[in-house]
Amino acid sequence: MGVIRTARSASAWQLAAIFAGTLGLLASADTSSLEAQTAPISYGPAVCTVPDSVHAKLQRISRRVRGNAGIAAIHLESGTRLSLNGDRAFPMASVSKIPMALEFLRRVDAGEISLSEMIVVPPTDFRPGNSPLARWSRGRSVRVTIDSLFSLMLGISDNTATDVILRMAGGPEEVTRRVRELGVEGVRVDRSEARTFADLVGISSEVPESELYRVNHFRMRDALPVQHREAARERYGHDPRDTATPDGMAELLALIYDGAGLTESSRELLLGVMTRTRTGRRRLRGLLPSTTEVAHKTGTMAAAINDVGIITLPDGAGHLVVAVFVNTLHSTTWRRQRTIAEVARVLNDYFSAVYGAPEFGTLVAGSQELSDLRLFAC
Repeated sequence: MGVIRTARSASAWQLAAIFAGTLGLLASADTSSLEAQTAPISYGPAVCTVPDSVHAKLQRISRRVRGNAGIAAIHLESGTRLSLNGDRAFPMASVSKIPMALEFLRRVDAGEISLSEMIVVPPTDFRPGNSPLARWSRGRSVRVTIDSLFSLMLGISDNTATDVILRMAGGPEEVTRRVRELGVEGVRVDRSEARTFADLVGISSEVPESELYRVNHFRMRDALPVQHREAARERYGHDPRDTATPDGMAELLALIYDGAGLTESSRELLLGVMTRTRTGRRRLRGLLPSTTEVAHKTGTMAAAINDVGIITLPDGAGHLVVAVFVNTLHSTTWRRQRTIAEVARVLNDYFSAVYGAPEFGTLVAGSQELSDLRLFAC
């Protein structure tokens, strides 16, 4: 087993350090203990018997957001799978930055992109929503290395960095094509951040993307009637574009852990940035022990609050992919985040207990209560 170490340039760390001063991001971590597999993992059909009590707990948690939650989990070392509303499509919000990263890194591995290259990001590339890069630029162009942009995209979900990286990756169609090449269904990327935010507030689709930069976006948005903007925000939660099923996203994360056609250095970079991210402290990480390592990506937009990632289980119990999507305007932000945290804790505790035993499958093979077990979403 090897230990993943993050391959990043000094310039990337310097830029991230500037932004970390306010956000507390990427503090002092230079390694990840996610263990690299020495052989491919099989994620095919597995005998995954999960107690009804686990299923019941997840259903109770989901009811607190009126059932508007989707959950999928894969225990990577055993192949055990679990799913609740796993085939339902949910808005990804910034979770879409994971598939974007895959196609971008494929091009890095092919020698088409150099992570150390310095580029200029002009104000016309600045995006609305979360973008420290745009906020702290004081309206001026920014010189930045490409690996810094990648870290900003995944580490603090910077929307300006995202659209630059997406453009380098060939655009949404190329990102979705790559996901399909990997054999994953149910995950689709359709729009840039600029276009997504325009649709979110009801800016006409006839406005060219070149006009959707940050300052202009706010100007056009503020000229729209409030009712028009509210209706657009409601539509976002039902739009089939830029959506993922929990099952599809969990499968994609499992493939990333297994390499997903990436070089080892690109795999380490991707998982390393996801491990160091500090967004979403109240989601997957929220109720887990503070020492738990989670490589994850959050998403937040309108009704959608999501978190997906890979949890390193304690006591050698392996690694657990968890994808949780919540999409409702009828619950508070706190409740939607708490839903994700409660799901993660239930799954962490269950899989830790089962696979932390000396032999995987002990619960099933030696159980005196087989009547309380059932085949669940293999």
